[in-house]
Amino acid sequence: MMNRGGALVLAAICTVAGGFAQAQDGKDLLETTCGTCHAMTDAGLTRISGQRKSPEGWLMTIVRMRMYHGLDISVDEQAELVAYLADTQGLAPSETADWRYALEKDPAHVEAIDEPLGTMCARCHTGARVALQRRTAEEWSLHMDFHVGQFPTIEYQALGRDREWYKIASEEIAPLLAETYPLETDAWAAWQAADKPDVAGDWVVLTDLPGSGPAYGTLTVAGDAAPYAVTGEMTLADGTTAPVGGQMNLYTGFEWRANLTIGGTAYRQVLAMSEDGSALAGRQFLRDDDSLGGTLKAAKVGSGPALLGVVPEAIAGQDATVQVVGTGLDDMRIEGSNGLADQVTTNAFGATAHLAGESAGFTFTAGDDTAKAALFDTLDRLTVEPGFTIARVGGGSDTGPAPVPARFKAIGWWNGPDGTPDTDDDIRLGAVDAEWSVENHNDIAEAMKDAAFAGQIGADGIFTPAVAGPNPDRPFSTNNAGDLKIVAKAAGLTGDAQLIVTVQRFIDPPIR
Repeated sequence: MMNRGGALVLAAICTVAGGFAQAQDGKDLLETTCGTCHAMTDAGLTRISGQRKSPEGWLMTIVRMRMYHGLDISVDEQAELVAYLADTQGLAPSETADWRYALEKDPAHVEAIDEPLGTMCARCHTGARVALQRRTAEEWSLHMDFHVGQFPTIEYQALGRDREWYKIASEEIAPLLAETYPLETDAWAAWQAADKPDVAGDWVVLTDLPGSGPAYGTLTVAGDAAPYAVTGEMTLADGTTAPVGGQMNLYTGFEWRANLTIGGTAYRQVLAMSEDGSALAGRQFLRDDDSLGGTLKAAKVGSGPALLGVVPEAIAGQDATVQVVGTGLDDMRIEGSNGLADQVTTNAFGATAHLAGESAGFTFTAGDDTAKAALFDTLDRLTVEPGFTIARVGGGSDTGPAPVPARFKAIGWWNGPDGTPDTDDDIRLGAVDAEWSVENHNDIAEAMKDAAFAGQIGADGIFTPAVAGPNPDRPFSTNNAGDLKIVAKAAGLTGDAQLIVTVQRFIDPPIR
């Protein structure tokens, strides 16, 4: 159930039926399926009634019941339980807001978890995994005991054996978690009582596709309950179009999980719908390679003015037409520095605008949203995004995890009218074509010849790690891990980022 990218587990989240309308069926199923081991009390089933989690969190719990405790249910029943529990014992939008990177599997996010949770919890999994659940004080206390029972070596691992781990966990950490992440909150009570927005309808979407770059289009959601049908079309950076089709489930009234194909390529979407139902935001990634993907923003047609971005962000020259992606842009305002905009025409994706000027920056405004675009004749500086990320070696056997690649983009910048870098009038010109290379990041990497062994980067900015396992051609026969500098060169400029190539992830749950 926990293969490369957590694909099988996450597939269950993306393809099940669910929703508030099926709550009664879920309640009966929960009592008949889980009641054989969990006793019924006035509050509900023991243990279960004292917790709230994301859809992924509930799925992980049910899978663990199947793997370790002999729970015998069908895939459809498991899906129904996940939907019911997420809807009735889930998390409010505000309770997930700071931790969505873990649900979206953002490969470049670097956590900074305060002590004592940093060394007590985040040494084994993300701190977000803790924050994406709520429990009673009793349940948090029992959770400490669960860790010792499920992972008996936890007290003898690094950062465990050098302290009285269980005493600290039970006497300090459990009370801290009970205070920080309690079961009952005003946010959850308010969200349970709120009218849930209707997800069905037309959405204008802006995203970024691996190998294709910026893409925009429309998605139509149809149906009265999950699984919803999703259809649409995306326009790619080169002007070609790609059909979109698939299914989506909406959990807890705002958690969008979809399996879609875009031009025949399978993608997965992990998004959050705004509380008023007017917007979507999150990440879309390859179904078989979650490290390759991009952010996705969407605005619901008819919900008022919304501006998602401009494609392309910048054009070399003094004259161009751009697509301003959004909806309700009839009263969109355009301000230009050293340039003019005219011939604004609304369309199904927002509006097109003709821009003219010499090294001109433009700001588009609709409602509370703004976006920028530019005409330029030269780049002032070059950066690489992300500035830091990781990749993982893999392959080399029939059973081991596949390599985990990393994707980089060379980003051009114009210093703006003041000509000074890193000031408020700077304009991000967006991704530009670049020559890519790999170098050693420091003296240790140089001594170990990391750049020669850890992997290669292609012309598309995608780094492919080397094969896993001991390498007799390396010092100490170490594996092909490395500390690398990823270098981009364009228009006589250079930008770089750091890449750590590390070992395989053998256990890959939906929330890492």
